[in-house]
Amino acid sequence: MKILLRTMLVLAAAALTAVAGAGTASADGPDTDPRVVKAIEVQPWVELDVGDEGYRVAFVRCALTQIRFYGNCNPAASNGDVYLRDMVDDVKRYQKARAVDVDPQGTVTAETMSEIRHDTGEVLPGAGPNTGKAHIVKGVQSAMKALQDRNLKVDGWYGAATERAVRAFQRRKQIDVDGIFGPQTFRAAMARGAEQRNTPGL
Repeated sequence: MKILLRTMLVLAAAALTAVAGAGTASADGPDTDPRVVKAIEVQPWVELDVGDEGYRVAFVRCALTQIRFYGNCNPAASNGDVYLRDMVDDVKRYQKARAVDVDPQGTVTAETMSEIRHDTGEVLPGAGPNTGKAHIVKGVQSAMKALQDRNLKVDGWYGAATERAVRAFQRRKQIDVDGIFGPQTFRAAMARGAEQRNTPGL
């Protein structure tokens, strides 16, 4: 009986290790140099207020639309990258739902950005309307259009052009290149210093 139990425990441990290994392999930049990871992680988040504009606002709008806290992800619109006053209550509702401090002005705080990064997870090549991810893909595309490829089309399809832009962005930020827009790539794109050629501090 002890041998059977020990065998079952060894098999269970092996299965858990295999699952953990598979999760690591699918993460963006799984082999990124720890020095680069640290440099990316120490970059402060950029907080956003009503009236702010740019790709970070477009990403937040699309992310909140994707997870059904907002309803206006359209980076191509004339004000598609502006923090509109109609977002304030939705941002506060999101903050409350994620148990972060609710900012009275609806500021997208550092803590809020961290939660959005968690909710975004990994955006993979092939994502789009057919996978129910069109809004978040538009957010990724608006970021990559601003940071990497001015000609990138923001259409909600994570196709070859979007993957190329993500890979090029990862390469210049020294993230292990895999074309997945995950937590490392998210922070490199959304935190301060994203617009610089290299990751600050390297």
